[in-house]
Amino acid sequence: MSARLEPRARLPHTARARAGFTLLEVVLALVIFSLITLMVYGAFFIGHRAVLKGERDADINQRMRVADEILGRQVRSTVFYFARHEDETFPYFVGRSDGLSFVTSAPQARGGTGLAEITYRAEQGQLVLEERVGFTPQDLLKPPADAEVARAVLVDGFSSIRFEYLPHEEGSPDWQNSWDGRDEDTLPGAVRVTVEGLEFFGHPWVREIPLMTIAYGWGSEDFQEPDDEDAGDTDSTETEADDHDGEDDD
Repeated sequence: MSARLEPRARLPHTARARAGFTLLEVVLALVIFSLITLMVYGAFFIGHRAVLKGERDADINQRMRVADEILGRQVRSTVFYFARHEDETFPYFVGRSDGLSFVTSAPQARGGTGLAEITYRAEQGQLVLEERVGFTPQDLLKPPADAEVARAVLVDGFSSIRFEYLPHEEGSPDWQNSWDGRDEDTLPGAVRVTVEGLEFFGHPWVREIPLMTIAYGWGSEDFQEPDDEDAGDTDSTETEADDHDGEDDD
């Protein structure tokens, strides 16, 4: 008995049409997928850029906090150190509009103890700190060529920086653009630092730092160099005290 082949059942025209996707449906699906991908990427890009900006602002803020702490501590701890040049003796403090040099009792080296000559200078959009712990009164103005100087960049990325100096005498409220201990024969009462162009702040960064040596009256004329007359009075007083003690012993 021979097998009988049945004819293949044919699908209706509508069923054959629904078996796949038309070109229009594929194009629409690709467009929708592309739009969703663009929106997701845009959100990711914006979020990533915000994270980078936040990290950059936090880094700038942290650097300014460190610079504020170091600069403020060293300027406040300025000491009345006398420099010698030829036959001249004067308190060492040289201030310019773009930097300053002085002797501080709060160095970065030696665990923050001892004395160091400090120089702050603005160079190519950077505030550079130079510190020298080995110095003498004779080489403050002209350090030797082989002097060991530690350098560090405290702040960068600003457009301008300005240092100003306030006399401590009464009736002198005006800030000066420079200060020379040889001419002034004393230290300034305060130092003002103005930094402009920092992206994070959006306004000038200003700090006014008093010198504790001047604020507490240290380094006044009486404190600096007692004259011979005062020394003579002290000697006579000590002599009288010794005579009085001798009389008591008798």
